[in-house]
Amino acid sequence: MIAQRSRERHFSGATIFSTKIRCGECGGWFGSKVWHSTDQYRRVIWRCNAKYDGKANKCKTPHVTEEEVKAAFVRAINKLIADRSTLLADLREVQQMYGGTDELGQHLREVDERLNTEADAVQALIARNARVAQNQDDYSAAYDAAVSRYEATKAERDQVASDIRRRGIRRREFERFIDELKKLPEAVSEFDEALWGSLVEYVTVRKDKTMVFTLLGGTEISA
Repeated sequence: MIAQRSRERHFSGATIFSTKIRCGECGGWFGSKVWHSTDQYRRVIWRCNAKYDGKANKCKTPHVTEEEVKAAFVRAINKLIADRSTLLADLREVQQMYGGTDELGQHLREVDERLNTEADAVQALIARNARVAQNQDDYSAAYDAAVSRYEATKAERDQVASDIRRRGIRRREFERFIDELKKLPEAVSEFDEALWGSLVEYVTVRKDKTMVFTLLGGTEISA
């Protein structure tokens, strides 16, 4: 998800929908197709890229037009606006869950100290083996045990650091979404590319062609 969010966003032409429309049946991404590309009936549709990939049971999710996605987005945003005050209160409450990293920071410092101690222990074993003749089977067993402890502690350290980063990312996402939600007008009458780019993580198309918009911060709205 982090890698997905860090990609460059485009807000012009058909690319505003690239990697933004997902299949509700198989979870694959929709790609654009051009129908009647050389005549007056030309139009761009989006359908699941896995629909015709040779599977015995092809994906049943229907294609959608850009006009349908845009109209559904306008409906979703207006539903969001109608419940804005309640949603803002809920978002602030959830945001607080990602704000407290003091305990994780303390844990990280404790793990770092333990990691340094275990690294020193491994180096001490190596140095002693270089200076003192000893049973190599005993040395190998002690060395393997020390390295195993170090690697387990390092894995713990990586997990704690990852949790701190994840919380920071989520907190900033909530802050950004709350700011965007506050700036919304009383109603939206037409599709806005900038609004789409700033709020939408992706939209899921279901088999009945209804769409579920997953917004920044995780809020979902059906339209």
